[in-house]
Amino acid sequence: MIKHIVFLFAITVSVSAQQKKLPQGYPNTDRTKTNLNNGWKFHLGNIKGDPETIGFKDSNWTKVSIPHTLKLVSYELDSISEGWEQKKYLREYGWYRKTVTIAENSNKKVFLEFEGVHNATELWVNGKKVGNHNINGYIPFHFDITDHVKFGQDNLIVIKADNRFDKTIAPDPHRTDYVKFGGLYRDLYLVTTNKVHVTYNWDKFDAGVHITTPTVNKKNGTVSIKTSVTNQNNTSKNCKIITKIINAEGYVLKKIIQQITIAANANHTFRQTTSITDDDFHTWSPDTPYLYRVNSVIYENNKPVDFVENNFGFRTFKLVEGKGFVLNGEPIFLIGVNRHQNYPNIGDAVPNSFHYNEALQYKKAGMNIIRLSHYTQDDEFLKACDELGLLVYEEPPTWIEWGDKLWFSKLESATRTMIRNHRNHPSIVFWGAGINHRGPVPQMQHVTKEEDPFRLTASASSPWNGIINSGITDVYATMDYNRTQFAESDFEMVMEHGSSPNAESNQFHISRYKGSKKNIAAIAWLGADYNHLQKNDNQFTRDFMTNYAVLSAYRVPKPVYYWYQSELVPTPIVHIADETASKNGKIRVYSNTQEVALYHNEKLIGKQTPDNDITKVNLNHPSFTFLFDWKEGELRAEGINHGIKTVEHTRHKEDTPHHISLHFNIEDKPFYAGGSDLRLVHASILDKNGEIVTSATNAVQFSITGEGVIVDNGTANINPATLFNGVASIYIRTTETPGNITVTAKSKGLKSENIAIVSSKFNTDEIQKNARPIFDYPIIKVDIGGNEQLVEHEWSAWTGTNSENHTLKNNAYKNLTFKISSNDAIQWHKNSAVTGELGFVSADGLYTEKGELKLEIVHLEKGEYYLETYHHLAKRNHKPNNTIEVVINDALGQLAKPADDHVVNFQHTTTTGERKPLHVKSLLTSDGTNPITIVFKKKKENQELWLNGFVLKRK
Repeated sequence: MIKHIVFLFAITVSVSAQQKKLPQGYPNTDRTKTNLNNGWKFHLGNIKGDPETIGFKDSNWTKVSIPHTLKLVSYELDSISEGWEQKKYLREYGWYRKTVTIAENSNKKVFLEFEGVHNATELWVNGKKVGNHNINGYIPFHFDITDHVKFGQDNLIVIKADNRFDKTIAPDPHRTDYVKFGGLYRDLYLVTTNKVHVTYNWDKFDAGVHITTPTVNKKNGTVSIKTSVTNQNNTSKNCKIITKIINAEGYVLKKIIQQITIAANANHTFRQTTSITDDDFHTWSPDTPYLYRVNSVIYENNKPVDFVENNFGFRTFKLVEGKGFVLNGEPIFLIGVNRHQNYPNIGDAVPNSFHYNEALQYKKAGMNIIRLSHYTQDDEFLKACDELGLLVYEEPPTWIEWGDKLWFSKLESATRTMIRNHRNHPSIVFWGAGINHRGPVPQMQHVTKEEDPFRLTASASSPWNGIINSGITDVYATMDYNRTQFAESDFEMVMEHGSSPNAESNQFHISRYKGSKKNIAAIAWLGADYNHLQKNDNQFTRDFMTNYAVLSAYRVPKPVYYWYQSELVPTPIVHIADETASKNGKIRVYSNTQEVALYHNEKLIGKQTPDNDITKVNLNHPSFTFLFDWKEGELRAEGINHGIKTVEHTRHKEDTPHHISLHFNIEDKPFYAGGSDLRLVHASILDKNGEIVTSATNAVQFSITGEGVIVDNGTANINPATLFNGVASIYIRTTETPGNITVTAKSKGLKSENIAIVSSKFNTDEIQKNARPIFDYPIIKVDIGGNEQLVEHEWSAWTGTNSENHTLKNNAYKNLTFKISSNDAIQWHKNSAVTGELGFVSADGLYTEKGELKLEIVHLEKGEYYLETYHHLAKRNHKPNNTIEVVINDALGQLAKPADDHVVNFQHTTTTGERKPLHVKSLLTSDGTNPITIVFKKKKENQELWLNGFVLKRK
């Protein structure tokens, strides 16, 4: 049997900046961004000749794609006997060569943008040395290669990725509890743009785009955007910036325009601030991770020449006595894990699809925070955290010791780059301002607060040395693997606590830290198992791979994962832990129901409430521990709420291995051809009941046909693959040609299995690939009133008298006209004193004492629109009319409806409180030709009918 996973995909082509197809409203400028991940030639180590020169022959080099590691390693790190300083293992360098055609336009600037290279980088273009980068291997950087390229021709790019031991680059020269893998391991781009362009964020403090949200209220927020532009021409340029704030549906909410002349070879930082209010305002949080877009277009003499786009979210946070960590005004206890970025065999060379998928796994477990230990991580993981609603604690790359003045200067530089690159991500809340195990470091605190005073800093402390408080940082962040003392006065998080596959350790620590409002977070060590070398001081030895994380090294959930779900996810769950946790006379069940009934072969073992244990007292849903010596047969657990079975789970006692079941780690996203993307194939050894045999020891041999290859160098013991808790895993990558791929897994004595997938063509145009529509439709806000009316902020005035100005022309759409008429006299009122929401709209308007009011909209473009009209009686001692009937005549015909949007059936003439004025929301459809009429009728006699203003916007 072959399992099929099929994707439909569109064929993409390489096109110039002027020809590329972009979605509606997206700016088409001189900027291009081309992904260079595929099509490299690679050689490891020294080689005869000069590989950086044009005439060098690389025909016998290996074809590779980025992300790329210098050398594949075994699951057990090749059983290398080396200490944590790692002075020799994987401390090699590699050469990468690729030819790139650059379009004919010698007036452009050309950059190579690197997301990360281990550890130092040298670059040659067309045989000429461009420069080197040796600050840190975990941060982005770029080279300006304009003066080295040949426009309209092929250009040779040669990169030396040097991972050799270097005592000036953190975390060298000291021990680390993680492996320093090598290679060109993150994405690489060729960027071209105008000589007038937005700079890179990491260039300096005022560079690129810097977005902050200085005010976040319940119903509105203020966003401030700094955009730094350079003019690298030898003459001054008249420049303009148009910055659009775009909601999640793609609609432009605000447009900010500034113009200035930038001198030759000079920079200018535009500073723009606006607010989002009312129905357009949403906060960002783990439950509602709402993202806005900031699209900034740079014009030279009114021609668009460059653009950048960033996401942001409105959220505010602070530490409050008696409440702990408060996000958007609500206390929230933070629960999550630490994350190392590496995977077995491939090290740090992880594709973007894996970064997103791992973040999604943590989100599905219900977690709300991830600590990125112990280094700056991939942009893609941060983007995933923004989209999914995961808070982040990020830190620069160190571990325990530090170096000399030069070492520290590079670490400071790496910290500044990290912050500048990731400062716009709403997910990031904490910066690490310490060095792991060592507590707060003044230099780190000062650099971090200089770069970003808006976020909290954490100390990165340990209980066995240093101060037991936050020191000069904001939060005491400590490690707790036993039961250490709390800080006496400071807010505290356990940034690393013990974890066990059966969840007992996790429950103990989380419960303990939830017991005090001074404690704000419990972050487990560790999210996924990872490689580390052998400790070299005879204190203790460790395996080459940890075994206590929430996910396996290949990101397969362990039993503890399901406890997190029971504790943190509201959906009813009951889960019997597998036999890695249910053993030795104990059956562990994880559930968020009130009771669990456990049956063995349909005979009731017992019905229990959650474990009544002092070590779990502060949990929402402790585990259920049943004392039962399970030797054979079936277990069935029923989750019960209020005496009614809500959910159930069945598990069989593991039997002998019977067959193999295959699945991919990612089954809902395209698998891109070219070799840059990967998929993990997981082979589960099942018994005849379909239960994973966690104790199985079979070796699994994988083979592949079609447009794919197995990632294996033949020397790293990758294939056949070893089982871990009954699951063997292997990576596959695609060939350059999209098509069908079939993977087969076999093991002696077991029924084999096949699984198929279809790869998709990879689009190298990063702008086209990531562009989303921009619907830049006018939002028309009109405040109606008599002469001398006080107009609502940022609204247009429609001012009239009792005998004139019953027509208003608006230039939002061509010839757009609004007309007001009545079968009775129209009277205009000005300048009452009305407090409350939209008080200046409420304070004046027009009204009729006896008749109806008709609003006619003429020359409205074809489409659907929302219209909100306001009907507050502003004159005192008059009776308000809250019973209005609305009759709409539009392209769909006639609709009559009562006005029932205002929930309170009384409206005082002098105030609206914190509610909007009496209002009516309507959906209009225009055919682009015929007028639309909206007639307002009062349902009661002897009352006035008012119109104070309206808002019209595209649906």
